[in-house]
Amino acid sequence: MKPPQIPVLALTISALLQTQPLLSQPVVHWNFDQNDSGQLIETIGSRRTELKGNASFVEGVQGKCLILDGLTTFAVLEATNQPKFNGGFTVEAWIALGAYPLAKAPIVDLHNTNNSGFFLGINAHGRPELGVGTGSRWQALAAPERVPLRQWHHLAAVFEPTVGMSLYLDGKQVANQEVEGTYIPAEGLDLLVGRHRFKQKPEGPVRRDSTGVVYDYLDGTLDELNIHSRALSAEDISQVFQTTKVPAEVPLPPRVLPSGPSGPGPFGAFYTHLQFYPQWDQPWRVSDYPDVVVRFDQAPIRFVFWRGTSYIPNWVTENGIWYNNEFNETWTGVQGCGEPMSDKQCRFSNVRVIESSEARAVVHWRYALVDVFYTHARVDPLTGWGDWSDEVYTIYPHGTSVREITLHSTNPEQPHEWQESIVVMGPGFSPENSIDPAGVTLVDATGETVTYSWKDSTPPAKPGKPAHPCIQVINTKSRFKPFAILRPQDNPDFDVYAGEIRRDVTIYPWWNHWPAATYPSDGRYALAADRTSHSSLTHLFWDPYQQGHHWMRKIMLAGMTDQPASSLLSLMRSWSKPAELKLVGDAFQSESYDQAQKAYVLKRKQATASTPLKFELAASPESPIVNPAFVIKNWGEAGAELTLNGKKVPRGSRFRFGQRASLEGTDLVAWLKTESNSPLRITIQPK
Repeated sequence: MKPPQIPVLALTISALLQTQPLLSQPVVHWNFDQNDSGQLIETIGSRRTELKGNASFVEGVQGKCLILDGLTTFAVLEATNQPKFNGGFTVEAWIALGAYPLAKAPIVDLHNTNNSGFFLGINAHGRPELGVGTGSRWQALAAPERVPLRQWHHLAAVFEPTVGMSLYLDGKQVANQEVEGTYIPAEGLDLLVGRHRFKQKPEGPVRRDSTGVVYDYLDGTLDELNIHSRALSAEDISQVFQTTKVPAEVPLPPRVLPSGPSGPGPFGAFYTHLQFYPQWDQPWRVSDYPDVVVRFDQAPIRFVFWRGTSYIPNWVTENGIWYNNEFNETWTGVQGCGEPMSDKQCRFSNVRVIESSEARAVVHWRYALVDVFYTHARVDPLTGWGDWSDEVYTIYPHGTSVREITLHSTNPEQPHEWQESIVVMGPGFSPENSIDPAGVTLVDATGETVTYSWKDSTPPAKPGKPAHPCIQVINTKSRFKPFAILRPQDNPDFDVYAGEIRRDVTIYPWWNHWPAATYPSDGRYALAADRTSHSSLTHLFWDPYQQGHHWMRKIMLAGMTDQPASSLLSLMRSWSKPAELKLVGDAFQSESYDQAQKAYVLKRKQATASTPLKFELAASPESPIVNPAFVIKNWGEAGAELTLNGKKVPRGSRFRFGQRASLEGTDLVAWLKTESNSPLRITIQPK
């Protein structure tokens, strides 16, 4: 599903040069057709302009245009090379925006803190803004509407001392105001294109103390940038727009969250290099296989460990909506939040494939609980170790995984978060086109089902029904929807994420400081669907599965389903209260059912024996069987044949197996696609 087109911005000036009977020649003109080893050539005075960061040139409105990556790209015209103009002036250009600025990013920045000079750019709401200094004050004018993204637009800003300021978009005046006082030019300043002169905090921070100051860069394309030493008339500017043939296509690559090939594919965990878009990808210093994708052969879903999400693993629907169950998070010893979401460069977060066969995949994700300034939470003064977590995902072909979370901490029982229901959206996606207003369905162990809606008002933080939900389904606007399952014996509870909502923007909490953002912030309200973003709906709480002196472990089931939430009751029961396994014969021993990997674990007593494994699963409605898995230690190199109730099940979509080598020997991992409320007789024979 391609993200919907949304607004973009553009400025143009080279067209001015083609209408010389109407317009005087600009005093500064960049057409971006000429560049040389990090230098732009300004065409009027042949002034060499230094180009910094990651820049590229492609076909634009007139010849070549400049692509600014929104992260590093800007140009500098030194103060000594600038023309002088003290009266009226006009700045114009063609632009196409890839995203809106974090606060305010310039097309041209020539202003100082003493309220001198001028600034023309785009603000955080996507609106063109012109500012001028009159010594005693700074005066700004913003357009009333945002500029659409990913479209060419002509922008012009005019200052005339006796008239005031005006903004024009696509040849039409969109804003104007008078200016009080006399314009004061900035002296001795470099002229900047594409980057704000001063560091600033992004607009809309949730917690200002845990949001850093950063340079704000223009994200998009720029062509035909002109500065005139006089105020052009409305007719002049309209003529520029009317006489320019604007390309239908914008040279900005699509920005679709990367999740590998669409549709079903061979089941397993694969190392790969997921690519977002060239300008975002370029700064990463990684090898050819930094990411992991788990594919499924019977459903068009994926499970993705991508560095753009700090390797926080996400289930991906068939139409490109992402979802995750969060991570360990804490708030002691850090500025704001200590969490892997803060690790923008994946300095501590990493992922590796432990096991991958046709029967299952096992992926290990390790991360540190750090804030956005890379301070560790709860650093032990004796050992120097702070809070760390290991999460192991055991993933089966039917789109279900066990999430085993181990928190390592000097104080594991102190406040930590273990789950938050987070929907992740790519550019162009918002909560409204990604999540149903009835966003979450909860089911308890008795089958009581409650669905909560955010449409008319936000549900209360502690709605209380069901009292102990063990199943949750997030109602994404997709066929396959993400679910989470807890064991009833772990005393499950939940609350609604009822805070940090701007209902003038969306009915859900909505932020864009993560994923794929590179600036230090653990909270920024999303103002538009221009960037990758996320929404949170609920928290789940439950008791530990195991714990020790400096560690605590919890487990949950997670995955995707295209069935009603209540249909997951059998899966929950099969995992939380598994059917008893009754061995036949004495060639094997049972090591019980391991809920941390959703598998029956057995062991062959003699490595060289070839005796078949026979057993009964004593299933019942209270302890049903749903797609069981078996780990048989010391099995050896032989393959396997499986018989179910006396009938052979051929290897294929229903019966799958793989070998797992260890220091102690070779184990067999088998998976059987079957469901039953009655006992089953199973034989696994070496082959």
